[in-house]
Amino acid sequence: MTIKTYEKDGSPVVAPEGRIDHVTAAEFEQKINEVGRDSDKLTLDLAGVEYVSSAALRVILKANDMVKDKGGMIIINVNRKVMEIFNVTGFSDYLDIR
Repeated sequence: MTIKTYEKDGSPVVAPEGRIDHVTAAEFEQKINEVGRDSDKLTLDLAGVEYVSSAALRVILKANDMVKDKGGMIIINVNRKVMEIFNVTGFSDYLDIR
């Protein structure tokens, strides 16, 4: 997995590529904390993500909680396979996915 970061509309964007699973979730979490800790809003661009495990879902939930009382978190560019995982787990009802 690789993780790119950039800014869009003055807010940080974290854009991982590859699989986010038990092996890569810690790196993903570290990058989100690093980028999102001092931000009011956070965007996750999942265009390059082919799979998310329960470990990834935990990280995404923690990231959402980290910024929800400020500006919130948006998830963009979710492919069909990852969206199915969000739907089955109920995350699509809880997260702002565009």
